[in-house]
This record gives sequence, C-alpha cells and structure tokens, in this order.
Amino acid sequence: MRRIKCKVSYVGRAYDGWQSQRNGSSIQEKIEEVLFRICQERINICGSGRTDALVNAKEQVFHFDTNVEMTPYKWKGALNGYLPKDIHIDEVEEVDECFHARHCVRFKQYDYRIHFGEYDVFKKDYSYYSPYSLDVESMKDAATLFVGEHDFTSFNSSSLKEYPNLIRNIKSISFLEEGNDLTISFVGKGFLRYMVRMLVAALMEVGKGKLEKKDIEEILKKKSKRAFSKNAEAQGLTLQHVDYFEILALNEEGMIREYLYGDRLVEGYSLEELETAVKKKEDECYYVFMTRNTQQQLGYLYCSKNEVCLKVFKEDNLSLAERLIQQANSKLKQYGYPEGKIRLE
Repeated sequence: MRRIKCKVSYVGRAYDGWQSQRNGSSIQEKIEEVLFRICQERINICGSGRTDALVNAKEQVFHFDTNVEMTPYKWKGALNGYLPKDIHIDEVEEVDECFHARHCVRFKQYDYRIHFGEYDVFKKDYSYYSPYSLDVESMKDAATLFVGEHDFTSFNSSSLKEYPNLIRNIKSISFLEEGNDLTISFVGKGFLRYMVRMLVAALMEVGKGKLEKKDIEEILKKKSKRAFSKNAEAQGLTLQHVDYFEILALNEEGMIREYLYGDRLVEGYSLEELETAVKKKEDECYYVFMTRNTQQQLGYLYCSKNEVCLKVFKEDNLSLAERLIQQANSKLKQYGYPEGKIRLE
C-alpha cells in the first residue's frame, strides 16, 4: 500500500467547503470522484482540515492510500486532467505511513484579504471589498490580545459538545498593506469553526471605531458564545500554508517525532533551534520519544554524524524504544546518520 501526499489549491466560490456534503458539491468529493475514475475503486482522502463554503486555499494538503503504482508526476497529470479548472493539484509526493495530513500538522497559516477603494471585479473571489476605510494601527494593537494561548469560546461557532476545550494557541498575527489591499495573516496549530473570520470581524469593528481594544479584551474574557456574533465574509479567507512536523517512527503505543510547542525541551535549546536543526539535518539534532495517545515524554533521540542514541527515562519503556528505533533506522540512514542505539538515561 502506498501513501500519496498532495498539495491542492482551489477557489471556493462554487463549492460548499472542503468536507463531503450530501449534495456532492465539496472539494473533497470532486477529488474523490476523480480518484475513482483513475483507480476504479472508492478512495477516501484525508485533508489537513476543513475549509468552509466560499473559502479558498492556496495550499491545502491531503493524503490517500492506494495500491495503484504511478509516479508523482503521473498522479499530478492524471488528477489535473479530470479536475475542474478551479481546483488544481500543485504537488504530489509518495510518503511513508508515518505521515498524516491532519495529525502531523505543526501549524497553519490563514490569510484574510481586504480590498479598499474602487471595487475590483477580478478580486471578488478572494478578497472582501470594504467600502469603509479602517484604522489599521488600531487593528494591529487589538490583534495582540489574540496572540498566545487563550480560550476562544467567544470567537468561534464550534459546538461545545463536540469541542469542550476551546483553548487554542495563535503563534502570530501580522498585517501587510499593499496599495488598496490589506492582508491579515494568522498562524497557529489549529483553528475552530469560523474562528479566524470572527477575529477578523472583531478587528474590523476596531478599525471602524465601533469597538476599542478594551472591548475586545472584555469579549475574550467572557468566554461566551453570545459575546460576539459578527463573522467576516468567507471569500476573503484563504488557507495559505500548512507546515508539518516529522515523525521518525510510529506504532500504536508510541512515536519518535520532532519537538513541538508544549514539550519539555532539551536543556539549553529553544524550540526554534530544535526545529531548525531537524529541518536542515544538522550535525546535531534531537527528536522526542513519546507515548502516542497521551503524549507523555519517555525520552529523547540524539543524532549526530558519529552517533545516534535513543535515551530512555524508565526501564519499563525499553521494549517500546527497541521497536521504534528499528523503524527509525531506515530514515536515519537516508539522512546520513549511523544506526541508532538505546541507552537508559
């Protein structure tokens, strides 16, 4: 069985979002219909996340499993040959079973575009046209309230029954002004339903002078679904980029993966330094040894060009470590590292 990873871009105007719908008008269903034509079997694809009706994507990511043998180049050509012109596969690669389009997401970037001045018909599908001027500096100041880890109950429409934990971490919010266009970029691990659009709507209220920064702070603190009800128009939103962390080894019990936000880091290193070292496969880098479901840290993997050592905190976890290091060794060899060994720390 092969696992195929694809990057797809689309204009959301004609669709009811990413996820399958009863009426068959989702991006996911269009792609699955094409896969059926190619493979003559039903194949379910798994996306990095959902986008709502009218929302666009520059870099949505999905994967699927198949026994059909084709090169990435041929997969790309075959898929694009049948897909409508407003959906396009940009990249295809074969990946190992450790990759998962949803579970391996490090962060996502959503961009919201606002167009000012004269209405531009060519931007109608991926920008919100604002007939009002906005105080961007006040919006920037208010946006600082959303950066970091917060309970976003007041700024999303996800069901509390389905998502009892509405705490999310926004890594950054940035603003880019280009002529009559303003782009607000949100970077974070995950976002709730309508969350980005509601945050944009709140910031636009500040930009219009209808709300102040202190009002936004109060709404955030209320943690109430009734605290704020505005929602920026969907076509202004684009899933711009999805970034992934690497998993070296994975089974039902545990994994060896990159360090992520919230992990207990290697002493003397920042998360950014650990991420950079792994991405560049530097002479020294570290991975974390974790349980799969509870994400309990069991040890860490040290890699250098001279030595690879999986250091385990407790003797009880040596058996799991042995199974995972055997799986990891094939990748480590590709990266130019020696075969890994295990040591009780």
